[in-house]
This record gives sequence, structure tokens and C-alpha cells, in this order.
Amino acid sequence: MISLRRLTRFFACVLILVAASSGQWARSEVVYGNLGATGSGNLGSTNTDFGPSDSAEVSIAQGFTVGASATKLDVQSVTLGLFFDNFATASRTVSIYSSVSGSPGTSLFTSAPTTVGVNAKYTFDFSGVTLTPNTSYWLVPEGPASWYFNTPASSPVEQNSSGFTHLGTKKLGAISSSWSDADFSFYATSVVAVPEPPAIVLSGIGLASAMYAFRRRRG
Repeated sequence: MISLRRLTRFFACVLILVAASSGQWARSEVVYGNLGATGSGNLGSTNTDFGPSDSAEVSIAQGFTVGASATKLDVQSVTLGLFFDNFATASRTVSIYSSVSGSPGTSLFTSAPTTVGVNAKYTFDFSGVTLTPNTSYWLVPEGPASWYFNTPASSPVEQNSSGFTHLGTKKLGAISSSWSDADFSFYATSVVAVPEPPAIVLSGIGLASAMYAFRRRRG
């Protein structure tokens, strides 16, 4: 009869082989944006005001839809092309909102703060974000005015066969409390995510852990 010790070792080896053959699920990739498949594309030459020069616009949202067959769902970071008013510096965050009737609904996840200064690409890191297939979301920069966005020449699109598509841009005015269609272009965006672990790996880890615990109790 095969001992529990040998059986546990066997399952551990199987898990290592499965994880190695499924290495793609642990690799981060750009899933959506207009800065290219690696997020290294150049920023555009025009800017979208989001600050004192247009005080009626206090928030700008850019939406995307996760396809029904998308697998890269764990968002690691969002990179935006932007700068702070007069090239000063300020700490800012970006949130991922739900989509309600085609507009931002409620904040679901908020990034760690990033200091924004001169015109450049700034990365906002996220933790614990898992998106749902066949669902729309909105990226919303948070905080007071004085943001300025760099506007590239093309709209954000699916990257690396992710199944993410562009939903649109919305603005929230100081006078109106509801979101409306933006009358300006999208801004530079790059969203990085990783696939969720395959179910076989998660199941195998649980089985191996249970067998190990059982063997410890018997020992």
C-alpha cells in the first residue's frame, strides 16, 4: 500500500509540474490601454485640462468592459499619462468604480497614493482587485482639481488578447451631480493584470494540504 507520506510527495510534485506548465497565469500583462502591449508607448502631444483652467470639470472617468471569456482579472496597477498643475507635486490616487447605467456607480477599489509632478507616466498600484467577466468598470482619478491628462492619438483598446474593450469617457461637473459624456478625448491609460490561478492548482493545493494535515494527526 502506498503510504500517505509518498502520496503527499506525489501530489506536491504534480502541483509543481502543473504550476510550471501554467506559468502564464502568474505573469502580469497589459490588458487594456493606448500605450501599447507593454505599456511603453509614447505619450501624446496634447493635454486634457482637469483643473483650475476648467473649474466646471471636477472629475473625469474612463470606462472599460471585461469580456465574458477574459481570464486576466487580478489588477496589479494602472498607469496614466498626466502632470500636476504648474509642475508642482501632489499625492493622488485612482479608483475603480462599478458601472451603473453606463456611468460610474460606486468606488470598489482604490490605489495606493502616488506622487504626481512633471508630465510623465505615473503608476498607481492596486491590491486585492479581482474583476468579473462580462462586467464594465470605470477608472476615476480621485482628489481635488489640478490634474492634467496627457491625451494620446488613439483610443484605449484590448491588449494581449485580454478581452477588455473601451467603454467611453465621462465627466462630472461642479454644477451637476450626475455623470455626462465627455466632450474631450480619452487620456493615456495602461492597465496591468494577471490571470487568476487555474482551478486545478487551487484544488490540488487544498488536497495536498488536507493530506498533510491528516498525516500529521496520525503521526
